[in-house]
Amino acid sequence: MIGIIPAAFEFLPIAILLCIFFLMVLYLKYMNGQSLRSVGSDICLGALFIQATMLTLPVWSSGEMSINIPVHIVTLVLTLFLWVLTVWLLKRRKPSRKHSTNIIQNITYYFRKHSSTRESLSYTLGATGLTLSLMMMFNVVEFGRDDWKLLTTQFFLAVLTSAGVGYAGHGIYKYLQNEQFTHSFERFSNDITRDNVLLTVQSSGSQMHERDPVQPVVDIIRGSIMKDVLGPSMFGLSILKHKCIELLTASGMRKHNLVRVTLHFVSHIDDIGKLALRMDEDEAANETIETLGDIGKCAVTGGFDAPADDILRRIFEYYDVLNQKDFEIMKLTVTDAVSRIGIAAAAQSIDSTSSKAGNMLGIIGAAAIRSKEMETLNNSIHALYDIGREAAQHSVEGAVRKTALKLRDIGTSAVQNNLIEESIGIVSKLEEMGVIAASNKLELGTEQVIWSIKDIGLSYGYQREEPGLNVVVTALANVGMESSLRKLRDAVDQAMWALKEVARYPITEGLENSISISANAFARLSELERVKVDTMIKELEHYFGADETKRFKHFKNEYNSAAKVNR
Repeated sequence: MIGIIPAAFEFLPIAILLCIFFLMVLYLKYMNGQSLRSVGSDICLGALFIQATMLTLPVWSSGEMSINIPVHIVTLVLTLFLWVLTVWLLKRRKPSRKHSTNIIQNITYYFRKHSSTRESLSYTLGATGLTLSLMMMFNVVEFGRDDWKLLTTQFFLAVLTSAGVGYAGHGIYKYLQNEQFTHSFERFSNDITRDNVLLTVQSSGSQMHERDPVQPVVDIIRGSIMKDVLGPSMFGLSILKHKCIELLTASGMRKHNLVRVTLHFVSHIDDIGKLALRMDEDEAANETIETLGDIGKCAVTGGFDAPADDILRRIFEYYDVLNQKDFEIMKLTVTDAVSRIGIAAAAQSIDSTSSKAGNMLGIIGAAAIRSKEMETLNNSIHALYDIGREAAQHSVEGAVRKTALKLRDIGTSAVQNNLIEESIGIVSKLEEMGVIAASNKLELGTEQVIWSIKDIGLSYGYQREEPGLNVVVTALANVGMESSLRKLRDAVDQAMWALKEVARYPITEGLENSISISANAFARLSELERVKVDTMIKELEHYFGADETKRFKHFKNEYNSAAKVNR
């Protein structure tokens, strides 16, 4: 590119006019209380008018003015296309409700889900259309055989200017939109104070509705959803969330009042979410679930299990509805919300809440296997592991046992449905949970982890899945060794018994690689528990008849070799 500095100075008036037009349209719409969302489309429509006017000038000037008509027609058509595109981007669409492996469908889903991205692109395209028209009006574009470098420079400046003005304009739009919403909600949100909410929750009968400071905000949100206008509902939900969290964390109320206030907010938000689902407003319903998750996490962080339990119950009701409607993508929001509450509860040593979260995630995971919803399955597995790991680190034994049990159920079902990779991932997560539980001397939790790994291992044995068997015997050995180091005698016994039960399958089926890995697992344990391991191997020998003696002898030789190396 050559002459970029002269071209930039030549382009400067266009950039200034573009900014002025953009700001002027934004200001006029804002002052008249109109929607600012369509500014990009309106600017592009103005550009279309300018281009059409340019084409009529030679007619009105009686031939005294000449322009390159073919080029102007091409620009007019291009501007028309940009205007149609800006209108299409601003059209409300229901986001996709099911996952797809198709790249184009995933891109389409992204644009459907992220309305802010569509709006920003619409502003940029609107600025592009106006830039083209201004360039033609000021005769900045010069066409000729030797002008391709100059055209490249002008095209680069046009794209850069349009993107900058469009992005900045969208930022101003978001700011002004928030100002509009703030003015709409300000009077009502200011009434949501500690004293006014306390009067409401402590009242009864008809007085509750008359004094409820939350109700006007809820009414605006409900009206927005009924009218299919997304902005006010999202902004209003944000106000309710922040007001509730503010009262939870900084109001200084007594605990029983805080519980009642939180449940009051949750009840309103839940009603909004149910209305959104009935009206097929996916984004508002999704935001409601996320809001409930945030409030639930804040509640358990403050040590309030009653509101968190109520929120978990309400969120799981959404899952039941989503399951019936086959809304695959929104289930991920449910999984995430339950996970955040469960992890926070485990971190605060609230056993009941973290166990309930684990139970719900187990149900979601098991259902995901039946419906082949792989992303929901993987999310539920990771969420259960996160809760179990947090529970093990904070010595919440009940939650460790519950999550281990649910991971076992999902793992065995995954093996039966030939989801080997997912089940191996579950065994690895159980192994880590077991090591952490043993290191914190949670013997019952460690034993449940061992039993869970063993049950998945037996499923592998029935299916003759050698990679799975290898992972299981290694995991049992690692958990058993950690238990031995922490002097958890019962857990050590259970690990050896589980290892014996799983190791007989490779010997019976003659799986050479698994026989070697199983023998090595026993040999590693024998470093710390030699007497018990020798006893367990003798018991293992009783499983095999005379015709299988040769196979067991091969296993024992492998064990003796590995034991010599380890000792």
